Amino acid sequence: MRIPRGAAGASPPVVSPFCCDQRVSIEYDYDKVDTSVWSSRGRGVWRYRELLPDVKEIVSLHEGGTPLIGAKLSEELGFRVFIKDETRNPTGSFRDRFMTVAVSYGLPHAENGFVIASNGNAAASLAAYSARAGKPAYTVVPRLVEEGKLNQITAFGARLIRYGESVDECIGYAEGLAEGKGLYNVTPESNLVGLEGQKTIAFELWEELNPTHVVIPTGSGSNLYSIYRGFVELLRIGVIDEVPKLIAVQAERCSPIASEVLGTEPRIEPTRALALYVRNPLMKELALKAIEGSGGTAVLVGEDELDLGQRLLAREGVFAEYASSVIVPALLKLAEEGYFEEDDRVALVVTSSGLKGQYSEGRERFSLGGTKLEILRLLSGRDMYGYEIWEALEKPLKYQAVYQHLRELESMGLIEESKKVGRRVYYRLSEKGRRFLGLYF
Repeated sequence: MRIPRGAAGASPPVVSPFCCDQRVSIEYDYDKVDTSVWSSRGRGVWRYRELLPDVKEIVSLHEGGTPLIGAKLSEELGFRVFIKDETRNPTGSFRDRFMTVAVSYGLPHAENGFVIASNGNAAASLAAYSARAGKPAYTVVPRLVEEGKLNQITAFGARLIRYGESVDECIGYAEGLAEGKGLYNVTPESNLVGLEGQKTIAFELWEELNPTHVVIPTGSGSNLYSIYRGFVELLRIGVIDEVPKLIAVQAERCSPIASEVLGTEPRIEPTRALALYVRNPLMKELALKAIEGSGGTAVLVGEDELDLGQRLLAREGVFAEYASSVIVPALLKLAEEGYFEEDDRVALVVTSSGLKGQYSEGRERFSLGGTKLEILRLLSGRDMYGYEIWEALEKPLKYQAVYQHLRELESMGLIEESKKVGRRVYYRLSEKGRRFLGLYF
């Protein structure tokens, strides 16, 4: 079937048999696309409407047009690095690009509302866009989801359904709801129309940078494939000569895509980078096609590197969730291997805000000073009292200052009183303190 004629005289995309949430194949008449008109329009996803499905009504919260920030890391690495900050989208993630297209296109099919299976970001986005459209939304999310995303979902009035441990288990459930309740399914793995919105990241990167490499956090593979599709369309239009190398980054604990690229044994375990915990990505083959087709590669990042990545992005002025923070350790690994050249232009895609997660140790992780960290390390070995901690520190500070640090650490819940011997009060690490110390060492 064919989608009705597009805006501004663009030819309509050609679509394979399509009904609500089935996979589709979309093509445009690229000979008739004039990219020169884009610069006359405001920034955002719908700036590129010649390469988007035609819709009767646009449901938008002014998504897209996110900043491209020159990274200070460039000075240390010797080549140019830029941060594509998708945290600036309306609900704080790249999924808003997907949702404006999926909800706008699906509106005529969504008399009873929308449904989605998601590990958090896409569900929060649907909740916002369906609220804007005045339609009910059903969000099926796994047990392992950051609380900040759940807060967004419920705040926008969506129906929250918890099912299974990972998003893989949610997809079939959402499909059943779509069929049983007559809902329009906007699950990214099931709705390629919505992915047309995500490819606009590639268009924006081309307009501002024309990168040689793009580093992308990868869970289901949908964003990686979307960006690849966007660059392939620019190639077909004739405005670029080659597709930039796409670099997929996954957590070592959950690596079904990256491990196949690297020829290593995949692991399928929960990771603190929860948005990357996709055990059986349905878009794996498309993601692998994107990596191979662009001449790119993949990188694995360990759990002990997540906090470092988050802190280094924070120094750039960008607060990212763990699933986005993997891009910085990946960049450093490739740089150390000599993967990049001096004239390369590398774009790091930060997909989601750190505000969407909830970390009980968040404030301390960014503000705790060196002396307090040393005290925590001392207490990780054995229970100690104030004076012997002061002696063990071997630092030029008064012992009264040590007691001030102890009081502050106790108020943070990182240490606790273990016993009293006479007037001596012994301290030990609390369970929270042990978890926190594990983030640093």
